Amino acid sequence: MRFVPLAVLALIAAPAAAESAFDGFYIGAVAGTQVHSGKNAPTLGTAGFLGLPVTIAPRSLRMGDLARDGAFQGGLVTGYNLSSGSFVYGVEADLIFGNITRSDAFLGAAIPDLAPGGLTTSASQRLGTRGSLRARAGFGLGENALIYATGGLAVGDVRGAAEVVSNTAADVAWTGSRDQTRWGWTAGAGAEFKLTSAIALRAEYLYTDLGRQQVDAIGNATVRSVAALNGVDYSVGLPNNFGAVRAGITVRF
Repeated sequence: MRFVPLAVLALIAAPAAAESAFDGFYIGAVAGTQVHSGKNAPTLGTAGFLGLPVTIAPRSLRMGDLARDGAFQGGLVTGYNLSSGSFVYGVEADLIFGNITRSDAFLGAAIPDLAPGGLTTSASQRLGTRGSLRARAGFGLGENALIYATGGLAVGDVRGAAEVVSNTAADVAWTGSRDQTRWGWTAGAGAEFKLTSAIALRAEYLYTDLGRQQVDAIGNATVRSVAALNGVDYSVGLPNNFGAVRAGITVRF
């Protein structure tokens, strides 16, 4: 009956399944830049404004590219990995800082007796602190490299502003702004490379969509005193979708 204790000893002596080199809790820092963003900001609602000729009022504005108008971003990242063989999976969160702004303006044709110098229709946008909570899954390539896909919830502080002013009568103006914490989604992919058993470098791309923000510009008292301008207000839809590339370093515990 020696085979019974021998079998038990064999099981005890058998090595446990190897832990992935990327398993465990980690924390780190990331930095990068926006590489593209949604630009089309259509004029919405306000039938009176939409009824103006396209030479006077725009049907949309073309917002500047976030990457061109200043798009540095930096922040913190943390997460936890598990593995099954070469398959690595887990959850990750990040918090990114740094304001990004952009704007556009349209110079309209003259309106006799009201705005002989034309109207300037403009909008601006600021993307502030933002973050995400994402699932992450990928495959280890040996002990020192990992490729992964990621996706989940995104959130960000955004501010939009809109304005229409007469170029010859500054007291004829429509203005409005809106501050919001907007929720959306994000997805992307990347790769990690081990420098030591605890320290890893990463490079990744993330696309984020926080939806379109509507900002209304309402006429001031001077505008409201002109009967022909009652109900003629400007409203713009500002896009909040963008792609970013970033690099980072993490420490595993």
